[in-house]
Amino acid sequence: MYRRTASIAFTLLLTLLWGLNWSRSATAVTFVTTLTVNTTEDVDNSLSTTCSSATDGKCTFRRAIVEASGLSPSDRPVLIQFNIPTTDTNYEREAPGTWTIVVDKGALPPLKTQSILDKTGNVTIDGATQPGGRLAGPTIFIDLDDRSLEIESTGNTIRNLAFIVMGSIALKEDGNTVEDNWMGLDGDGQSLRLRTPGDPKRLAIGGGVTIRSDNNIVRRNIIAGAFARAIDIDGGDNNLISENVIGARADGTVPDVPAQSECVASFNYDTQNWYGGWGISLSGSNNTVENNRIVGMQNLRAANDTAPMALEIFGSGHTIQNNIIGIDADDPANDYTGACGQGIKVSGSNTRIIDNIIARSRPGFESNQGDLLKGAILYSDNRFSPGGITLSGNRVFQGPGDIYAFGPDVVQDLRLFRPARITEINGTTVTGSNGMDPDGNFSACPGCRIEFFRDGTDANADALSYLGSTTADASGAFTFTLSQPLGAGEGIRTSSTTASANIIGTLAMSTTTQFSGLYIKEADLSITGPTTGDEDNNYKFTYQVTPVSLAGPITYTIQVTDLSPTVYTTDSTGVVHTIKWATPGVKTFQVTADNGLISASANYTITIGNVSSGSNIFLPLVTR
Repeated sequence: MYRRTASIAFTLLLTLLWGLNWSRSATAVTFVTTLTVNTTEDVDNSLSTTCSSATDGKCTFRRAIVEASGLSPSDRPVLIQFNIPTTDTNYEREAPGTWTIVVDKGALPPLKTQSILDKTGNVTIDGATQPGGRLAGPTIFIDLDDRSLEIESTGNTIRNLAFIVMGSIALKEDGNTVEDNWMGLDGDGQSLRLRTPGDPKRLAIGGGVTIRSDNNIVRRNIIAGAFARAIDIDGGDNNLISENVIGARADGTVPDVPAQSECVASFNYDTQNWYGGWGISLSGSNNTVENNRIVGMQNLRAANDTAPMALEIFGSGHTIQNNIIGIDADDPANDYTGACGQGIKVSGSNTRIIDNIIARSRPGFESNQGDLLKGAILYSDNRFSPGGITLSGNRVFQGPGDIYAFGPDVVQDLRLFRPARITEINGTTVTGSNGMDPDGNFSACPGCRIEFFRDGTDANADALSYLGSTTADASGAFTFTLSQPLGAGEGIRTSSTTASANIIGTLAMSTTTQFSGLYIKEADLSITGPTTGDEDNNYKFTYQVTPVSLAGPITYTIQVTDLSPTVYTTDSTGVVHTIKWATPGVKTFQVTADNGLISASANYTITIGNVSSGSNIFLPLVTR
């Protein structure tokens, strides 16, 4: 992980370190009350002293929050702005043209209202109001002394600030906005600002933004070095998480990391490594996570600890769209930064995972048998859910093994259901029908949406480009037209998504199947084994189809001298065949492997000496 790379088009363009002007345009608001923070000091921890009542003339950040929280509804909306002189002690503590407010007199009071019956806050805290600051990056830094900023009212906006040595921004009420902030980065945005330099495993921040409420917006923030989830929706509904950069530096890049340090699980802090922290987690319902970049996920941990995930999804009804995982802002094709943990892990129901890009993610979980579940996207559990997990248009580069994997608690109906099967590729015309297992059982998918992805012929299952989709007819048959013929070494993978409920067991409509193996126009078959032998001895022969990612089921038709013809169907592209002969002579093999689209044949001979009976045994060599 963490190698230099040019960019696959990034759907959410950063304005080059937030462009030439840090301030973002926002809907015009007429403020009734304006409070102006004029010092970086945290004078006292009084809950009664405000900017207006202070006898020393100091409007501290704490006093501004206390005053804003105590105002009547008629005094709102409120603007907390900044006008701190350059003579302040903490001017340019972090970087030229910045001021650092140090909150060191205990926990900040929550931003709230006078009445529990009216939670309408309407307070805007805007760091871009500070005059005379730098043009690129936030001018106001808030050192929270390892504490959190808690929001206990509605309709507030926190923007254009840099938070260091923090717990999190906790959104406990509805309708708040957190936008255009830095969290966890130092003054120039190129390094982490560790909370406790002597204990680096605590990383830079506890968690960037935690949400336990509804209808909040978290957008265009840069959050790096999160010990817990950088953004965590803990049961909230209808929240929007958009255009954030998680795990990278302020310019969206990750520094070079030596290959020997990549993703190493250790509590020993490595100055050559980059610890981007955790990604995004969400539960609740109907939340939207779109146009975010999540990259450089790494932390300090024990060898058996779960590596930090990019996206972890619980609950129902979410939309996960156009996110880029594992690619930093200057990664060239085929040399991606990656992520040390799972790309996307999803459970629950009725969630749409659409048009995301995942590069160099790692498998983070094991099956009941102890095998790693090697999916860039992992569906971990649907024992008690109606299904409805939809995948569409997602691209996977240099994945961990599979595009889409199922955890041990996913129901067998989905685990065994086969995606659409291609039976002919004629130029740009692709035709086929329902998927089929090695026993000849069809996975009937009437009216299903069938998607097509281009991949190469290596052993890894990727989705290098999205080719489009078509709809199967009532019998499951389909026709699809490619924009251009397949090139050399290119094949097609398919997935199917149901158009109605109860097509896959009792699961809901819009449930997506596993992805197919590779459908390609040419394949080869080889036979390896001994060339001489004795009667009555067992000899092993291997029939190997290439590419090894070829879609199954594959039917092997085997004719061998002195033995009856045998037909054997399996998903394996490699089969071990054990034979012995009773009589001497030259024994000839004629073997054909056919997956319904293409076939490949090979011949082989062995010279045998003397004996009296013959038998054969087949063993799968590779099961995909």
